[in-house]
Amino acid sequence: MEEQLNEQIPHKKRHNLEPFRDSSRTRVLRFWLNVVFMVGAVAGLLCYYKWDHEVAKWILVVASLFKFVELTLRILKI
Repeated sequence: MEEQLNEQIPHKKRHNLEPFRDSSRTRVLRFWLNVVFMVGAVAGLLCYYKWDHEVAKWILVVASLFKFVELTLRILKI
């Protein structure tokens, strides 16, 4: 039974350690959205531990919005 199932589903074998080839049109945009997110996250954490917690909270919220946009583009494969 298992052999029949494997024969019916043709798919290319890919090793788990093989890098994922991303050929989407939004690759560069997603890269920069990630850069903005990382810079915002670091700035938010620095602000949180050094200065004002309220300002840091809003910096982290805005940084998270950039990550959410990047994640949406990646999941929808736009």
